Amino acid sequence: MIRVNAAGCSLVDNLYGRISFDSEAYRRYRSRTPGDGGLSTGGLVFSEALADFAGRPYSRVLADLTGGSRPDSSNIGGPGIVPLIHAEQVRRREDIRYRFAGVVGRDANGRRFRDLLKRSGFSDRDYRESDSPTPGTDVLSDPDFDGGRGERTFINTIGAAAAFGPKELPEDFFDADIILFGATALVPPLHDALDELCRRGRRSGAFVMVNTVFDFRSEARMKGRPWPLVEDYGSIDLLALDREEARKISGRPEAREALDWFLDRGCGAVLITQGADDVLLGSKEGGRFAAPGRDAMPTCRYADRVISTITTPRDTTGCGDNFVGGLLDAVAHQSAEGRRTLDLEDAVVQGIAAGSLALTCLGGVYYEDRPGEKRSAMDPFLMTYRRQLAEG
Repeated sequence: MIRVNAAGCSLVDNLYGRISFDSEAYRRYRSRTPGDGGLSTGGLVFSEALADFAGRPYSRVLADLTGGSRPDSSNIGGPGIVPLIHAEQVRRREDIRYRFAGVVGRDANGRRFRDLLKRSGFSDRDYRESDSPTPGTDVLSDPDFDGGRGERTFINTIGAAAAFGPKELPEDFFDADIILFGATALVPPLHDALDELCRRGRRSGAFVMVNTVFDFRSEARMKGRPWPLVEDYGSIDLLALDREEARKISGRPEAREALDWFLDRGCGAVLITQGADDVLLGSKEGGRFAAPGRDAMPTCRYADRVISTITTPRDTTGCGDNFVGGLLDAVAHQSAEGRRTLDLEDAVVQGIAAGSLALTCLGGVYYEDRPGEKRSAMDPFLMTYRRQLAEG
């Protein structure tokens, strides 16, 4: 049995799918200086900080930005839980078990979240209940941004996650083969203890994986200095970041320099996504992964063709989260096969196929009508992407 336990960001996403980042309202609330509380295109800001920046209640700010419209959809979100849901949906072996430790409020959003979680096929047995509000994010999506590639801006309300720390994890959390800490910057008590949590995972013999999120709290308080993550990078077997997060944490201006910075500090393997540009990858000698034959892998051209024909609502929300889910799925299955050395390139292939499929949907979670539906939907992306790589 391969036991995969995870903790980190898990929340309700309210998706607004047709917001223009060139609108007067958006420009009015856009950040002037890093960490000032204004909107950051492609980044995240806390709702309380945005209200202070705007000098008006957040409800009025959101009404200005959305024209008073209701969300196009409400969905499960969070770079902690969404990867687990993906991995569970495409699981091909009965001897892999996924668990997520999180928190929800005793409110309407909490009830909605539990309903959506059950609909996704994932268990809520390791979720605690809180009297504080269920964590949530308002996602503003402009599908026409960057020549039609699309981009999002995130406004987060931490809610009950503000009091979810290491003591709230299940007693057997570290009794696992793989442990994922996903986007802990949106669960501050976990994030502040991330160094020790990763070390404890390694001491227990687990494969430790970390994926990051835009850290608004550090952006505000570090004032241009690198964001803190961990001291002991050698306790992380696989670190997945996007380009902006990699640059902000490492303090290096270029993504490739940032990747080398993490490897030099002991990370077993590092992956940096760059939107529609190549995924950068690298591993250290003696780590859990074989040295990859490539230092970069392109995005999926087939996905570009597919989304050009889609007329139903879609956005890029959850693309990165599903990419991480593909990585997690690959690591779990390779581990279940008994591989002593893991294949990083194959993990990236699985991640890119999963992220590509997410581009065809509105929101990060694919709700299946029958088991195996998502895996079947992902197969064309896997097949064509492998062919793309083989053709050079």
